[in-house]
Amino acid sequence: MSTVRRLILLLPFLLLTGCWSKVEIDEQIFVFAIYVDKGDKPGTVKLTISSPLPNRMMSGQQAGSGGSGGGKPYAIISKTADTIPDAFMDLQKDLTRRLNFGHTREIIVGRDYAEEGIGDLLDWIRMEPAFHISSFLGTAPGKAREVADLTPLYEQMPAEVLRKMNLQHVMFSTTVKDCLIAHSSKVGFVTNNMMVGTQQMPSENGKLDEWVGVQGAALYQHDKFKGTLQAEEARALAWATGRLDRLAYTVYWDKGDSRASVLFTDLKATKKVTLSDGTPKYTISLTGSGDLLYKKNSKQRDETELNSIITTQLNAKVKLDLERALLQTRQLGSDALGLGLLLEWKYPGLWERIREDWTDYYKNQVEIEVKTTMNVRYLTNKP
Repeated sequence: MSTVRRLILLLPFLLLTGCWSKVEIDEQIFVFAIYVDKGDKPGTVKLTISSPLPNRMMSGQQAGSGGSGGGKPYAIISKTADTIPDAFMDLQKDLTRRLNFGHTREIIVGRDYAEEGIGDLLDWIRMEPAFHISSFLGTAPGKAREVADLTPLYEQMPAEVLRKMNLQHVMFSTTVKDCLIAHSSKVGFVTNNMMVGTQQMPSENGKLDEWVGVQGAALYQHDKFKGTLQAEEARALAWATGRLDRLAYTVYWDKGDSRASVLFTDLKATKKVTLSDGTPKYTISLTGSGDLLYKKNSKQRDETELNSIITTQLNAKVKLDLERALLQTRQLGSDALGLGLLLEWKYPGLWERIREDWTDYYKNQVEIEVKTTMNVRYLTNKP
């Protein structure tokens, strides 16, 4: 028998060697979400993890309800330490299973922690081999731990609610990868600014329960929180990121007597940079096509005139919202759209000269022009 044939016969046996250092599934705790806050003691960090409890996640169980014994199907545990690795070690020593970050898809940072900088968190993520950089990152208006208490109406766990909110792509869906790139490149990034409150839940017998949503944008530069944007400016900035799936806009004219609502389902954004007398000049173009969902035509205009008015009003509103958002990013010194990366790609020599001073340069010297092109479909002759 030839040597080649012997190798072919032995090859299947090489695939049956089993796992070298296996860890059984029932010996692991799958961390679905991490909430990071500043500790009560100066210089400390408080970590909270959210993980499922397999013994309570029974088939047919209602979302958010308890399993055996009436408990919830997930656990929320917190520890405070000097560093992030120390906090995780403190968590681990009190648990009966090994922490596993391979399924972590959501990180929420508290505002107080973000104001001091999330660089330590990003460094830990970069060094943790099991962590997925596609995980989403959001910002809590107060303590991140408060977000963990939300009521999961349609899902089984709060972490799953947060993940699916990001997957809707109706505002920002900032990933850890985005933050790492911005941090290493000395530009900014933007995340969802969460909203935390209580709301009466008919599904929970009218009980007041914790409710979490998105109220706007949180702006960062390098790794530090700089400020926030309200919803209107935030959604225009989100459009400029080029990642939105859909967006609804309502415009008014005739002193508010006439109005129209349009759902944009085809959203595009482009960013370009040129040099004007050695100064970077950016052009941000937003293009949108959508369907007319509602209109109030108080003066009974014909379809052609009405279409022109709606398109003009939409162009003006979207342009104004984005201009306001960009003005606030410049005032706060947050290159939230990462325009510095575009400059680095197009004019690397200039970028090397101004990179260390990019924050001040972005605030005071760059020029930004906004262009919009809106298209509205399916107008009717109804009043």
